[in-house]
Amino acid sequence: MRWRWALLFGGLVAVGVALSWVDATAARSLFPQPPPIHHLFAAPPRRRVLAFLGSRMVLYRALGPVGGPFTFWWFLLVGAGAVLAPLAVMVLVPGRAARAARHLGRVGLSVPLAAGVASLLLVLALTVLFRFTFVLLEVAPIAWAVGAVAAIFGLAGISLALGRWLRARLGPVPPLVAAGTAMLIFVDVGLVPLAGWLAFGGVTVIALGLAVLTRLGSPAGWSIEELDL
Repeated sequence: MRWRWALLFGGLVAVGVALSWVDATAARSLFPQPPPIHHLFAAPPRRRVLAFLGSRMVLYRALGPVGGPFTFWWFLLVGAGAVLAPLAVMVLVPGRAARAARHLGRVGLSVPLAAGVASLLLVLALTVLFRFTFVLLEVAPIAWAVGAVAAIFGLAGISLALGRWLRARLGPVPPLVAAGTAMLIFVDVGLVPLAGWLAFGGVTVIALGLAVLTRLGSPAGWSIEELDL
């Protein structure tokens, strides 16, 4: 059974590397580009040496530019971070992540999606409000940071649920392996230009809604009835 997991994991990694190369080369025009450096020799000596060596590396021409955002290695690092962050949540708070995954299995995707859209609109509304109230302008990044943490937690619950579904079909493996494989699927989808970005954005909104509905995996969960005095 484990050879199936090895093939799936290796195939997902290979697909992720290939899509990173496509995004960094063929689809590079879809991403915002930093302004070109016209005066290379005006840069500090260390930068000049690195640029000189980098321009003569085989990887520089084969895989596109090496440094900076939206390059081959940038996509690989972002993809690795997207896999490791939810796994870190599972290691730090395994019980909460498991409760979120079980809740997703009970309610499906529609309820977390609605909650995620509502939460995203609320953050956007707060951002617009804070923009016109200069005293609270610095609070807006905090709201987005909290939303990002909640989305990462929700991704941990979704990947656990998908990993459990994969384990039922491919055989038993440790939960972290199954969840990491599930996150690789999401990352590969997110690397597909245009359509993949929309799909990964939808998964992220669902993850945000799942975190809100479960109050980050709290045993009590979220309930409007708690407003009753």
